[in-house]
Amino acid sequence: MHSFDIYFLGELLPDTDPEDARRGVARLFKVQGNAVERLFSGKPLRVKQAVDAETASRYRSLFRDVGALIQIVPNGAPPPAEKAPEARQRPATVEPKSNPGRPSADGVEQAERSKPQPGLSEAGAVVGAADLAEPGSILDHTQPPPPANIDTGSLEALPPNSGTLEDCRVDKPHRPIPDISHLKLVDD
Repeated sequence: MHSFDIYFLGELLPDTDPEDARRGVARLFKVQGNAVERLFSGKPLRVKQAVDAETASRYRSLFRDVGALIQIVPNGAPPPAEKAPEARQRPATVEPKSNPGRPSADGVEQAERSKPQPGLSEAGAVVGAADLAEPGSILDHTQPPPPANIDTGSLEALPPNSGTLEDCRVDKPHRPIPDISHLKLVDD
């Protein structure tokens, strides 16, 4: 069974009012004042460690409900790279699907800063087995085959409702019904 670490980097969903999102995140973490600003610094803050996919999905849903995004990475993987202030307004690249109780301040741990490492994308996802392309990008650059040159000049269509399927009918030989007169129904 896989486990995941959950990080918050201060990223918001597109078209989210930043002040509403800050209030919502402050409610989730049960903090106020300057502590809210530290949450939106762009530094990776570990919200939970070693949770299952269903729990990670619940956290993802809680954060999305207030207009914020989290990063979910495999347990033990380096934390996601710190985000620049303008990048925090864009959605995250990778988030698994799958909703627990509310995160609390005691579950938040300051993660160490890390540089992007070989084999990891900027969002902290392992690169290789299942990379996702940007929406709208062309995935297959091979030339399509030339159109087939089929001569349909000798074909003709019948007028509507003029044909029948009688020539497709298959006559099956008649099978006699077996004699079942010797059978009886008995009540239990």
